[in-house]
Amino acid sequence: MKEKFIFLLFTAVFFLNTQFNLFHLIPHEKFEYSRLEESETLVIGKLIDSQHGSIFDDGGFTGTFYYDKISGRSVGGKKSYNNYLNNVVSPKFYYDPYKSQIGGQAILYSIFEKIFGLDNTINIFIFRMFNSLALSIILTFFLSWTERKFGMAAASVSFILILLNYWIFLYGKSTWWCSWVYFMPFVYGLSFFEKYGLAEHRKYILRFSFLFFVKFWFTGFEFITVFLICSAIPYIYYTYENKISFYFQFIKRHFIITAIPLFLCVAFQLFQFKLLTGSFKAGLNHLAEAYLRRSSGDYFYEKEFAYLNTFKNYHLDIIIRYMGNSFINEDLTHVKIPFAVLIAAGMICSVLLYKKNTEKRLVGATWFSAIAPLSWFILFEEHAHIHKHIDFFIWYCPFLILIILLISLTLTSFFLKQ
Repeated sequence: MKEKFIFLLFTAVFFLNTQFNLFHLIPHEKFEYSRLEESETLVIGKLIDSQHGSIFDDGGFTGTFYYDKISGRSVGGKKSYNNYLNNVVSPKFYYDPYKSQIGGQAILYSIFEKIFGLDNTINIFIFRMFNSLALSIILTFFLSWTERKFGMAAASVSFILILLNYWIFLYGKSTWWCSWVYFMPFVYGLSFFEKYGLAEHRKYILRFSFLFFVKFWFTGFEFITVFLICSAIPYIYYTYENKISFYFQFIKRHFIITAIPLFLCVAFQLFQFKLLTGSFKAGLNHLAEAYLRRSSGDYFYEKEFAYLNTFKNYHLDIIIRYMGNSFINEDLTHVKIPFAVLIAAGMICSVLLYKKNTEKRLVGATWFSAIAPLSWFILFEEHAHIHKHIDFFIWYCPFLILIILLISLTLTSFFLKQ
């Protein structure tokens, strides 16, 4: 009973932090911005478009709903947001669909609105609350696994350290980003392998295929390499063997897990293009163009930052920037504590645990997981260059979550011996 209360408390604190920034652990200006950033206006636009017609108007895509011909995307999106909150019904001048994602989350939101017919301010609050609560519950499930594996002390220290890392929660309530989907297979996988091992490999394939479908439906191919590697960490942690048969089975099973939901979601997206343009080919061309654009390095720094144009050829500017920002609210610490400090602490703790012959497999899985964020920073540098307001989040999928666990294990092992 005591443990259930503690985990309920963990969930409540995570939720209050994500939804309301109740403890001021998220920088105020960032939290205010995250309430409505440009990506979320695409969801708002979709909701308004569905209210004006059917859910599959304009292909069912998210997008910017324009009331006039003079506003740009940012201004038009904010006008739509204000009109949505005030329940203003105005004629549609133009709808600019965002075609790089299914927008499945917004389709579900639209269905909810059609069924219940609530006030728009209540609707958006419920949608944000759903995402905040989902993230909070999933993080608490990770702590529950931590408690079973390493004890309540390690889980409690991990809870405190996770709470201080505001990038995990910054867009946790966002109706667009739906941060919880990136942790879902990773956290579920830890409990699955703890219970079944590989004895139920068919069950593993079926359940994980469903979880992958949920991810693709809610956030499309956003952070795709991060998600795929993150989801595979439990498999590696629990079943790794340095045998050819292991690599073969790993590739085979995860290909099936990825391919089925990927095919279904791509097929649905092409169906959306058919509704929008009358052509499946337009969808194929758009997907190919979007991939090439996201992985392109064709951007240039100007003026005093022009010297970075040389470094960007080696991805150094991206990596250095994403290691240099603070992971803790600087208003609380009054000093910048960069991600590099957290990573360095993880290195020290890894060495200490390894020397003690403690959780060598966890140490290995942790540093293997570093491939997840690095894969995005390197392969999709255009996205990382532009989206500095969100891409710090991927450090935690699950690399820095596991670093936090290593730090917690080191601290608890030290103090429990005192």
